[in-house]
Amino acid sequence: MLLTSNTTNLTAQAQGNSLCVTVDSPAEKISSVCAYSLILMLSFFGNVFIIIIILKHRELRKTVNYFIVNMAVSDLIFALVVFPFQITGLVAASSYWPVRGILGSIFCKLFHFANPVSIQVSAQSLVWIAIDRFVAVVFPIRIGFISTKIRTMAIASSWIFAGLLNSPKLIIWGLVQHGDYAFCSAVRSVFTNHEANSVYEWLQVTFFLLSPLFLTSVLYTTTAIALKRQNKALADSAPNVQRLSLKKRRQAIQMLAVIVALFYICIIPQSSLYFAPYIHWRPSCAFIRLFYFWAFFAYCSSTAVNPIICLSFVESYRRGLKNILCSCCAKWNSMMAKSGQVTLKGRENVRGGNCPQTFNDDIENYEESLDTAL
Repeated sequence: MLLTSNTTNLTAQAQGNSLCVTVDSPAEKISSVCAYSLILMLSFFGNVFIIIIILKHRELRKTVNYFIVNMAVSDLIFALVVFPFQITGLVAASSYWPVRGILGSIFCKLFHFANPVSIQVSAQSLVWIAIDRFVAVVFPIRIGFISTKIRTMAIASSWIFAGLLNSPKLIIWGLVQHGDYAFCSAVRSVFTNHEANSVYEWLQVTFFLLSPLFLTSVLYTTTAIALKRQNKALADSAPNVQRLSLKKRRQAIQMLAVIVALFYICIIPQSSLYFAPYIHWRPSCAFIRLFYFWAFFAYCSSTAVNPIICLSFVESYRRGLKNILCSCCAKWNSMMAKSGQVTLKGRENVRGGNCPQTFNDDIENYEESLDTAL
């Protein structure tokens, strides 16, 4: 199984003895490969659909949705960089790096660099989404607080800060050749001592795990309290339109809170390994093996949380997905019709099927469900 050396070392320090050397059975290997492949497919196609849906429809080009696109892009990078090597390591049942030479060294560095950058960009995007919802509910007169300029700077800065903080990984990790085999491992250190390395790790955990979790929790709690007060104030006196608008905003807050909760549920087990050296406990090899698998699997699953929740909660996203799929089917039928491989019924569907009408009807109804997505 392909393991990151950082996590392995932390686990070794936690148990205070040599590493547990185990070999996966064929059933375990097949199950692991299937599980990671499923998450890869969900993450890849889900995030691609989210990006296309939002960018294709102007009605969805709002501040919150732009940050959701930013999360989708970071999750997509994780899926394309991390999953292939993880699955390859599982299939090969070894820690050998599958690519050699300069290209292999680049992929090795990118694997350990893109991994934390993706998660940290998503965490920062969740904070900005929480800020936007907080302002929209608590200070509605300042609904345009996050302007286009601020939004662009926030998205750009999330990548810059995450990239700068993880830039040492591009120096630390490299390809080591041992005979006919290559290994992706730590080849040098940018820190003078162990204390400096500990400070660096705590900096990452504090600024990109604990701080975002604390901020989003406070902001969503405050927002939920404000929504509850508004609901009581509008319960009897407000017209139905205002009560419906408040209900949709409450549903939107619930959706975003679920995204935050599931995101941190997924990444906290893996992130907890940073604290392993400070815990004087020696678990069994079986526990270590099981915990590492589920921690890293949950960590990888965080890349599929965003699209699954968005498509589950928001009708406008589901409509956009149906339109995309319907449009693709129409184009495919058209191509088949031109090549003479479609029946008469198929040609009638191409000329005047339900897809174009459904698309137009859905576009007219976007505004009605838009508040749920914001």
